[in-house]
Amino acid sequence: MTSKKPLAKPQPSAHRSRLYSIWWRQQKQAIDFSLKRLWFNPISAWITLIAIALALSLPTSMHVLVKNLQSLTHNNQSVPTISLFLKPKVTEQQANDLAELVKTQPEVFSTTVVTRDQALQDFKKISGLADTLKTLGENPLPNIVIITPKLNELGETDADLDDFTKRIKTYKEVEDVQIDVEWIQRLRAILQIAERIVAVVAALLAFTVLLVVGNTIRLDIENRKDEILVTRLIGATNRYIRRPFLYGGLWLGLFGGVLSLLVVNIALLFLVGPVNKLSTLYGNSFSIGGIDLTTTLEVLVISSILGLVGAWLAVNRYLWENEVIND
Repeated sequence: MTSKKPLAKPQPSAHRSRLYSIWWRQQKQAIDFSLKRLWFNPISAWITLIAIALALSLPTSMHVLVKNLQSLTHNNQSVPTISLFLKPKVTEQQANDLAELVKTQPEVFSTTVVTRDQALQDFKKISGLADTLKTLGENPLPNIVIITPKLNELGETDADLDDFTKRIKTYKEVEDVQIDVEWIQRLRAILQIAERIVAVVAALLAFTVLLVVGNTIRLDIENRKDEILVTRLIGATNRYIRRPFLYGGLWLGLFGGVLSLLVVNIALLFLVGPVNKLSTLYGNSFSIGGIDLTTTLEVLVISSILGLVGAWLAVNRYLWENEVIND
């Protein structure tokens, strides 16, 4: 008798490859189907995309404007200067040496030395007391080192600013330090308020996007209710039913994000001319910046996630209302 050979067991790699092939075919079918639904329903799709784009454009434009405001504070023409009043015995050479030393601090962008003679001449022009100053005999004004700081390096709190001031005062040549602390505090407060307003508006409008996408997917489900019932009768799982709607929500969110970026960029183009003119009138080189790559990716990712979540909520609600979700 001839012994039967044992059947060869399927290789795990071949089994995984077959499963992946099936999974990818299902994904491709859902992707193709969801894109065709958008293509063959252009009016409904465009209304939804415009609603999403408008909802996303407001927080995106506010975010860009806040970033431009922050860049304006980092522009060294726009920040307050710090004045170091040196001791009377400090010479001009010592003042120059101190200016070079202070410039090595990470919070310092540049330093300028105003000599006693320059300070006296400036004071005469401003005060109109030239004749009175001649009676004093000698120049009472000290040498001054003017610091232009990097505002973004001064820290976020008053304690950070105080720490920098204390370090500057430790130099033996320094008699006194003058800084417009209130100006910096006001600017920080304005930026913090603006950032929080953007966050609140973004959260509210993100909820709006969820409702818009959810309502669109819900209407799509209602239109395909009979088709869903038939596929359910022949054994389709909830996962299979859910998949094309999830892709539909993803495309709505993604394309809505792209459209919102287009809207914001067009709006910024209209602002470039007036902002540049205003900047020139104030003797500033500031120019409004557009949407950078990081912000672009953030908007696209967030809009896609919102579309996906909105679709998931709508589909799951339908499945819960009609039967218990088991998978």
